[in-house]
Amino acid sequence: MTGPRRFRAGRFLDAAAVHAAADANPRLRRFMRTVAEHSEAGEVRSRRLLEHLIRRIVDDVGDLHLGNALNRLERIAVLRDNIAAILDHVLEGGTLPEGVRVATLGEYFDQLSTEMRELSRPRDGIVGDAPLRLADDAGAYADSLLREFDAGSGAAGRHVEPAAMVGDAFRAMPADRQAALRRAAELEPAALWRTVAAESESAKRAAVADLETRLGGRLTPDELARLRTAVDDLGRARSRALQVSDARLAEALARIGDADLRAVVAGGDVWLTQQLALHNPEALTTLWRRFRDRGGRADDGPGFRAYLRHDMVTYGRGVLGEYSAAFSLSSVELFLKGPDANVKVAGTDLVGIGHDGWVWLIDDKSHRATSVTGVSALTDNLVANLRRDAADFRDAITRLHRDDPGFTPDPRILDAISRMEDAAAEIDRINRRGSASTRPARISAALAERRLRLRVTSAAGEVREITQALRDLGLAVEPTGAPVPLPPVGGR
Repeated sequence: MTGPRRFRAGRFLDAAAVHAAADANPRLRRFMRTVAEHSEAGEVRSRRLLEHLIRRIVDDVGDLHLGNALNRLERIAVLRDNIAAILDHVLEGGTLPEGVRVATLGEYFDQLSTEMRELSRPRDGIVGDAPLRLADDAGAYADSLLREFDAGSGAAGRHVEPAAMVGDAFRAMPADRQAALRRAAELEPAALWRTVAAESESAKRAAVADLETRLGGRLTPDELARLRTAVDDLGRARSRALQVSDARLAEALARIGDADLRAVVAGGDVWLTQQLALHNPEALTTLWRRFRDRGGRADDGPGFRAYLRHDMVTYGRGVLGEYSAAFSLSSVELFLKGPDANVKVAGTDLVGIGHDGWVWLIDDKSHRATSVTGVSALTDNLVANLRRDAADFRDAITRLHRDDPGFTPDPRILDAISRMEDAAAEIDRINRRGSASTRPARISAALAERRLRLRVTSAAGEVREITQALRDLGLAVEPTGAPVPLPPVGGR
């Protein structure tokens, strides 16, 4: 085995996302407030410290999981090499190598099966039922975090407040808004800054409510109204300066050929619309075209932002759902069709073979609804999807054999493909003949006869039930991705 590895997963965290998550969590907000009250540097230091802690913990947890996963892969490689050496020796006409018993080969296969199964359940495979420990001594671990933070002068996230741009926004305000801000800064400076620096809508609403409560009776209703507008202006200026400089935005706008889209981006949301223009203008153009084709107005910037957010959330939930389901279904030993990023492509999401030889046809429903009333991939389109998947699997085998004439597919895979093809032919016949009232029962029986299971997973949603009509077809819900309860701090 190799020594400890450092992957530094925390460096990929976006500073703005860390801050937004902290602002949205009451316990983290209390942590920052407590640190700020006991530090001369105030809230600036507390935010940097929290960001440093989050990055370091993500580093350490990532190292634990990835390091153990790689160690498990190395054990799998050793077991496979041992098995291959024994089989090669026997196939070449020899007896079992000296010192190797028949039972040893079986033990190797059992160990290999266990390692492969545990690889799909990373937390169980690493620590089982034990607490997830990052260090033997919690106090020493905390000291190391603080020493590392102090040595870096608190610059863990390389975050610098855009004071100049916020100052410019303040000076551009009307005098009555400036006066309201000055009055609030004199009375409640920390609460005012929390409101300006809030990086999510929910955090901002909470901060505004807290600020107005603190200022109640000390500012007139008109002053509070002007203060709300002024805080919005400063918050937007801060967000824009943190995320997009004028030079970078100008470069992004120059790459956009559509004048309407260019205008929407120029006046658009700094967190979403402009970020997409900077990092993936091709996707932005595609989504803009879809938005317009569906009736979106050329001047509807807020509407386009809402469309972008819905598309991204839906797409992201689907990708997360497929991957989470694949790594949570311990009953599936071999996937013929694994998760991918093409969640909008029609068809089954996953196809796998279980430990018992049954073929699983899986569609992930990672949305917010608690029940599912339709699964077209496994009902209306089941025959077409069975045939398409079976054909894709046979094409893949053909390509592998072409690249390596000595390649021999696993017999279980060939058997599974044949059963899928037989099931498609039988269900097609059932759909064309016989009474519609008995069709669900006949389809369910045809699937069971060929040892095929239809499953709905919910890895990133709340689905817990399906309709009776779907159950009649043999579908079942397989909850996956449930959060693992973590032990209390200190193991108590």
